[in-house]
Amino acid sequence: VKAYNTMKVLGAQVITLTLLLLVKAVDAFLTPTSSFTISWRAQRGYARGADSKSRIITMKAKNDNHEEIPTKRMSVKTSRRKIIRDGLIGSCLIPAAAFAEKAGPKLPESDWNELVKSGKLSKAAYSVLHDAATERPFTSELLQEKRAGSYCCAACGTKLFESKTKFNSGTGWPSFYDKLPGVELETGNYMDMLAMRTEVHCVKCGGHLGHVFDDGIIWEVPTGKRYCINGVALNFVAAA
Repeated sequence: VKAYNTMKVLGAQVITLTLLLLVKAVDAFLTPTSSFTISWRAQRGYARGADSKSRIITMKAKNDNHEEIPTKRMSVKTSRRKIIRDGLIGSCLIPAAAFAEKAGPKLPESDWNELVKSGKLSKAAYSVLHDAATERPFTSELLQEKRAGSYCCAACGTKLFESKTKFNSGTGWPSFYDKLPGVELETGNYMDMLAMRTEVHCVKCGGHLGHVFDDGIIWEVPTGKRYCINGVALNFVAAA
Protein backbone atom coordinates (compact mmCIF):
# COMPACT_ATOMS: atom_id res chain seq x y z
CA VAL A 1 0.00 0.00 0.00
CA LYS A 2 2.84 2.36 0.85
CA ALA A 3 4.41 1.63 -2.51
CA TYR A 4 1.23 2.21 -4.47
CA ASN A 5 0.35 5.44 -2.67
CA THR A 6 3.69 6.96 -3.62
CA MET A 7 3.49 6.06 -7.31
CA LYS A 8 3.51 8.96 -9.78
CA VAL A 9 0.18 10.19 -11.11
CA LEU A 10 1.42 9.66 -14.66
CA GLY A 11 1.45 5.89 -14.22
CA ALA A 12 -2.17 5.83 -13.10
CA GLN A 13 -3.20 8.05 -16.01
CA VAL A 14 -1.55 5.67 -18.47
CA ILE A 15 -3.39 2.71 -16.92
CA THR A 16 -6.71 4.57 -16.99
CA LEU A 17 -6.34 5.59 -20.64
CA THR A 18 -5.27 2.06 -21.56
CA LEU A 19 -8.35 0.57 -19.91
CA LEU A 20 -10.57 3.06 -21.75
CA LEU A 21 -8.93 2.08 -25.03
CA LEU A 22 -9.56 -1.59 -24.22
CA VAL A 23 -13.24 -0.79 -23.64
CA LYS A 24 -13.35 1.02 -26.95
CA ALA A 25 -11.65 -1.85 -28.81
CA VAL A 26 -14.00 -4.50 -27.35
CA ASP A 27 -17.05 -2.40 -28.12
CA ALA A 28 -15.86 -1.78 -31.68
CA PHE A 29 -15.30 -5.54 -32.13
CA LEU A 30 -18.80 -6.36 -30.92
CA THR A 31 -20.40 -3.61 -33.04
CA PRO A 32 -18.10 -3.16 -36.07
CA THR A 33 -20.54 -0.84 -37.87
CA SER A 34 -20.23 1.84 -35.21
CA SER A 35 -17.27 4.04 -34.35
CA PHE A 36 -16.89 5.31 -30.81
CA THR A 37 -14.96 8.14 -29.26
CA ILE A 38 -14.41 8.39 -25.54
CA SER A 39 -13.52 11.54 -23.64
CA TRP A 40 -12.92 12.14 -19.97
CA ARG A 41 -12.96 15.67 -18.67
CA ALA A 42 -13.60 17.62 -15.52
CA GLN A 43 -17.20 18.69 -15.11
CA ARG A 44 -17.73 22.44 -15.24
CA GLY A 45 -20.35 24.52 -13.53
CA TYR A 46 -20.30 22.63 -10.24
CA ALA A 47 -20.24 24.48 -6.98
CA ARG A 48 -17.05 24.31 -4.98
CA GLY A 49 -16.80 21.42 -2.56
CA ALA A 50 -17.11 17.67 -2.97
CA ASP A 51 -18.82 17.96 -6.37
CA SER A 52 -15.90 19.92 -7.78
CA LYS A 53 -14.01 16.63 -8.12
CA SER A 54 -16.68 15.02 -10.29
CA ARG A 55 -15.83 13.76 -13.75
CA ILE A 56 -17.92 13.19 -16.83
CA ILE A 57 -17.29 10.21 -19.08
CA THR A 58 -18.71 10.95 -22.53
CA MET A 59 -19.19 8.34 -25.26
CA LYS A 60 -20.16 9.29 -28.81
CA ALA A 61 -21.12 6.91 -31.61
CA LYS A 62 -21.77 7.25 -35.34
CA ASN A 63 -23.87 5.00 -37.56
CA ASP A 64 -23.10 3.83 -41.10
CA ASN A 65 -24.23 7.18 -42.51
CA HIS A 66 -21.81 8.98 -40.20
CA GLU A 67 -24.74 10.47 -38.29
CA GLU A 68 -24.00 11.06 -34.66
CA ILE A 69 -26.00 9.00 -32.19
CA PRO A 70 -27.19 10.86 -29.07
CA THR A 71 -24.33 11.26 -26.62
CA LYS A 72 -24.12 9.07 -23.55
CA ARG A 73 -22.85 10.88 -20.45
CA MET A 74 -22.00 9.46 -17.06
CA SER A 75 -20.94 11.58 -14.10
CA VAL A 76 -18.65 9.90 -11.59
CA LYS A 77 -17.54 11.42 -8.28
CA THR A 78 -13.90 10.66 -7.88
CA SER A 79 -10.52 12.05 -6.87
CA ARG A 80 -6.96 11.76 -8.07
CA ARG A 81 -6.08 9.47 -5.17
CA LYS A 82 -9.03 7.19 -5.93
CA ILE A 83 -8.08 7.03 -9.63
CA ILE A 84 -4.54 5.98 -8.71
CA ARG A 85 -5.73 3.40 -6.17
CA ASP A 86 -8.44 1.81 -8.32
CA GLY A 87 -6.29 1.87 -11.45
CA LEU A 88 -3.35 0.14 -9.83
CA ILE A 89 -5.43 -2.42 -7.95
CA GLY A 90 -7.57 -3.16 -10.99
CA SER A 91 -4.61 -3.64 -13.30
CA CYS A 92 -2.94 -6.04 -10.87
CA LEU A 93 -6.07 -8.20 -10.76
CA ILE A 94 -6.06 -8.73 -14.53
CA PRO A 95 -4.95 -12.29 -15.30
CA ALA A 96 -1.41 -12.19 -16.66
CA ALA A 97 -1.37 -14.60 -19.60
CA ALA A 98 2.02 -15.99 -20.61
CA PHE A 99 2.87 -14.19 -23.84
CA ALA A 100 6.67 -14.40 -23.53
CA GLU A 101 8.86 -16.96 -25.22
CA LYS A 102 10.49 -18.00 -21.94
CA ALA A 103 7.26 -18.17 -19.97
CA GLY A 104 5.99 -21.42 -18.54
CA PRO A 105 7.51 -24.63 -17.15
CA LYS A 106 10.41 -26.17 -19.07
CA LEU A 107 10.35 -29.58 -17.37
CA PRO A 108 8.24 -32.36 -18.93
CA GLU A 109 4.84 -32.89 -17.32
CA SER A 110 5.95 -36.34 -16.19
CA ASP A 111 8.77 -34.77 -14.15
CA TRP A 112 6.42 -32.32 -12.46
CA ASN A 113 3.97 -35.08 -11.60
CA GLU A 114 6.78 -37.22 -10.20
CA LEU A 115 7.97 -34.35 -7.98
CA VAL A 116 4.51 -34.05 -6.46
CA LYS A 117 3.96 -37.81 -6.20
CA SER A 118 7.27 -38.35 -4.44
CA GLY A 119 6.55 -35.57 -1.96
CA LYS A 120 9.54 -33.44 -3.04
CA LEU A 121 7.15 -30.72 -4.16
CA SER A 122 4.00 -29.74 -2.28
CA LYS A 123 0.73 -29.14 -4.08
CA ALA A 124 0.91 -25.47 -3.10
CA ALA A 125 4.39 -25.17 -4.59
CA TYR A 126 3.21 -26.96 -7.75
CA SER A 127 0.33 -24.48 -8.12
CA VAL A 128 2.75 -21.55 -7.94
CA LEU A 129 5.66 -22.91 -9.96
CA HIS A 130 3.68 -24.77 -12.62
CA ASP A 131 0.38 -22.87 -12.78
CA ALA A 132 1.63 -19.36 -11.84
CA ALA A 133 -0.66 -19.16 -8.80
CA THR A 134 0.00 -16.72 -5.94
CA GLU A 135 0.27 -17.78 -2.32
CA ARG A 136 -1.62 -15.88 0.35
CA PRO A 137 0.36 -12.96 1.80
CA PHE A 138 1.99 -13.25 5.23
CA THR A 139 1.80 -17.06 5.17
CA SER A 140 5.38 -17.92 4.22
CA GLU A 141 7.72 -19.12 6.96
CA LEU A 142 10.60 -17.55 5.03
CA LEU A 143 9.41 -14.11 6.05
CA GLN A 144 10.96 -14.76 9.48
CA GLU A 145 14.13 -16.39 8.15
CA LYS A 146 17.16 -14.35 9.30
CA ARG A 147 20.03 -16.79 8.77
CA ALA A 148 22.72 -16.42 6.11
CA GLY A 149 22.34 -18.70 3.13
CA SER A 150 20.77 -19.13 -0.29
CA TYR A 151 17.20 -19.35 -1.53
CA CYS A 152 16.79 -22.09 -4.14
CA CYS A 153 14.02 -23.23 -6.48
CA ALA A 154 11.73 -25.69 -4.71
CA ALA A 155 11.41 -27.75 -7.91
CA CYS A 156 14.96 -28.09 -9.24
CA GLY A 157 17.23 -26.66 -6.54
CA THR A 158 18.70 -23.86 -8.67
CA LYS A 159 20.13 -20.99 -6.60
CA LEU A 160 17.96 -17.92 -7.09
CA PHE A 161 18.66 -15.37 -4.34
CA GLU A 162 21.20 -14.71 -1.58
CA SER A 163 20.14 -13.90 1.96
CA LYS A 164 22.19 -10.68 1.93
CA THR A 165 19.81 -9.21 -0.68
CA LYS A 166 16.65 -10.05 1.30
CA PHE A 167 14.80 -7.18 3.00
CA ASN A 168 11.53 -6.63 4.83
CA SER A 169 9.16 -4.89 2.42
CA GLY A 170 6.03 -5.41 4.53
CA THR A 171 4.13 -6.62 1.46
CA GLY A 172 3.54 -10.14 2.77
CA TRP A 173 5.94 -11.99 0.46
CA PRO A 174 9.71 -12.57 0.70
CA SER A 175 11.43 -9.66 -1.03
CA PHE A 176 14.91 -9.31 -2.52
CA TYR A 177 16.66 -6.38 -4.19
CA ASP A 178 18.89 -8.48 -6.46
CA LYS A 179 18.90 -11.89 -8.12
CA LEU A 180 21.36 -14.61 -9.08
CA PRO A 181 21.86 -15.88 -12.68
CA GLY A 182 19.32 -18.63 -11.89
CA VAL A 183 16.48 -16.10 -12.25
CA GLU A 184 15.28 -15.03 -15.69
CA LEU A 185 12.96 -12.14 -16.51
CA GLU A 186 9.96 -12.61 -18.76
CA THR A 187 9.61 -10.18 -21.66
CA GLY A 188 6.67 -9.36 -23.90
CA ASN A 189 3.92 -9.89 -21.31
CA TYR A 190 1.69 -6.91 -22.05
CA MET A 191 -0.58 -7.52 -19.08
CA ASP A 192 2.42 -7.27 -16.76
CA MET A 193 3.53 -4.11 -18.54
CA LEU A 194 0.13 -2.64 -17.77
CA ALA A 195 0.58 -3.58 -14.13
CA MET A 196 4.11 -2.10 -14.14
CA ARG A 197 5.81 -5.34 -13.19
CA THR A 198 7.85 -8.16 -14.78
CA GLU A 199 7.31 -11.86 -14.16
CA VAL A 200 10.35 -13.86 -13.05
CA HIS A 201 11.05 -17.57 -13.62
CA CYS A 202 13.63 -20.17 -12.67
CA VAL A 203 16.06 -20.38 -15.58
CA LYS A 204 16.38 -24.18 -15.33
CA CYS A 205 12.85 -25.52 -14.81
CA GLY A 206 10.94 -22.42 -15.91
CA GLY A 207 8.86 -22.38 -12.74
CA HIS A 208 6.96 -19.18 -11.89
CA LEU A 209 8.53 -17.40 -8.91
CA GLY A 210 6.78 -14.05 -8.68
CA HIS A 211 7.34 -10.54 -10.05
CA VAL A 212 9.90 -7.75 -9.92
CA PHE A 213 8.85 -4.13 -9.40
CA ASP A 214 10.75 -0.89 -9.89
CA ASP A 215 9.59 0.58 -6.58
CA GLY A 216 12.61 -0.47 -4.52
CA ILE A 217 13.53 3.18 -4.08
CA ILE A 218 10.85 3.35 -1.42
CA TRP A 219 12.93 1.04 0.78
CA GLU A 220 16.17 2.66 -0.38
CA VAL A 221 17.64 -0.61 -1.64
CA PRO A 222 20.78 -0.40 -3.83
CA THR A 223 19.26 -1.63 -7.10
CA GLY A 224 15.88 0.10 -6.86
CA LYS A 225 14.27 -3.29 -7.58
CA ARG A 226 11.88 -5.36 -5.45
CA TYR A 227 11.70 -9.03 -6.35
CA CYS A 228 8.39 -10.09 -4.79
CA ILE A 229 8.65 -13.89 -4.59
CA ASN A 230 6.24 -16.61 -3.47
CA GLY A 231 7.84 -18.23 -0.44
CA VAL A 232 6.39 -21.63 -1.28
CA ALA A 233 8.42 -21.62 -4.51
CA LEU A 234 11.68 -21.39 -2.52
CA ASN A 235 13.76 -23.64 -0.34
CA PHE A 236 16.23 -22.05 2.07
CA VAL A 237 19.69 -23.56 2.36
CA ALA A 238 21.69 -22.25 5.31
CA ALA A 239 25.34 -21.32 4.80
CA ALA A 240 27.83 -23.91 6.00
